Amino acid sequence: MKIRHGLVVLLLLLGACAGENGGRMAVSGQIEGTAVAAGSLLGGRVAAVPVREGDRVAQGALLVRLESTEQEAHVAAALAQLAQAEALYSKLRNGARPETLRQSEAAALQAEEQYRMLERGSRVEQVEAARARAATLRAQLDKAGEDRDRMEQLRSEEVVSQQRLDDARHAFDAAASAFDAAQEELAMLTKGARVEEINMARAAHAQAQAVLEELEAGARYEDLLAAQAGVDAARADAALSQKALREMEIVSPLEGVIESLDVHPGDIVKPGPIAQITDPDDLEVVVYVSAALLGGLVVGEEVPFTADSFGEEIFTGRIIQVATVGEYTPRNLQTVEERVQQVFGIKLALDSSGGRLKAGMTVTAAFGPAGDGAP
Repeated sequence: MKIRHGLVVLLLLLGACAGENGGRMAVSGQIEGTAVAAGSLLGGRVAAVPVREGDRVAQGALLVRLESTEQEAHVAAALAQLAQAEALYSKLRNGARPETLRQSEAAALQAEEQYRMLERGSRVEQVEAARARAATLRAQLDKAGEDRDRMEQLRSEEVVSQQRLDDARHAFDAAASAFDAAQEELAMLTKGARVEEINMARAAHAQAQAVLEELEAGARYEDLLAAQAGVDAARADAALSQKALREMEIVSPLEGVIESLDVHPGDIVKPGPIAQITDPDDLEVVVYVSAALLGGLVVGEEVPFTADSFGEEIFTGRIIQVATVGEYTPRNLQTVEERVQQVFGIKLALDSSGGRLKAGMTVTAAFGPAGDGAP
């Protein structure tokens, strides 16, 4: 943004003045400085203002710091979401761990063995062992029955105590229970597993095998795409939150002088510019010349000028723009006398000459044939 410090044209000397100065035209204007507004896109409460108006600051220097507690919390939450999304994507991309695969393989093998065992039925050795165990328990049951009957007879004759009779009865009941269990086991081994049990074992084996194959195959392509999209979204949220946090520090966009900054700690500022920085070394001036001189001017040409603050001392500017449209004249110029009144804006870039030239100073530039070297 260019800030004009006053009127652009203070004096325009045409006709007779040019003739009096060896054919040169002297025109005046005011120096302008380049100013840039600095501010925040978000606004907030001012926490610190480390600079003042008039200070010269470097590019990137801190001008105003806004309170950022809320933005810092948003950044922390966004980074946590990003870490979670990246972990999920890595898990799907890398597949199951070796330990998980081994556990799944073992479970599938165990389920298959159980199914095959039920499908084949009991072995002859198992049946014979169960029959022998049942016979042994039958003999123990008969012996316990004889002991119980004898104790009952002796008790009726009051030869033994009631406790010994009770013990004999308990021993008989225990032997009877053990024999019944052995009989059931022998019957199950003899008949084999039921159809329902075999079907259940087959289903368990199929399920365990499917889990193993899924782990070996890894994540589906669609799942990987969804996980990658989650990472991208989380990364974008983190970038937005970090950008919002950076808006809490208003810095100078260029090296220059603070022209305006009227905020204090505790103030609430709205989104938008709150400071203006001017580059004292980036100066220019706009002057106007007649159409008669326009044809001899080219961009890049050096033009001498003087400044009111330094008397007759001569400085040098450089043409950076020549207007293509005339100003301050009637719309239709029919005569030579009328066309002489037409003027065109010429923009000159100036060097500050070590800080001597400043925005707002009035200068006089000379255009046309060289005379005595002065404007």
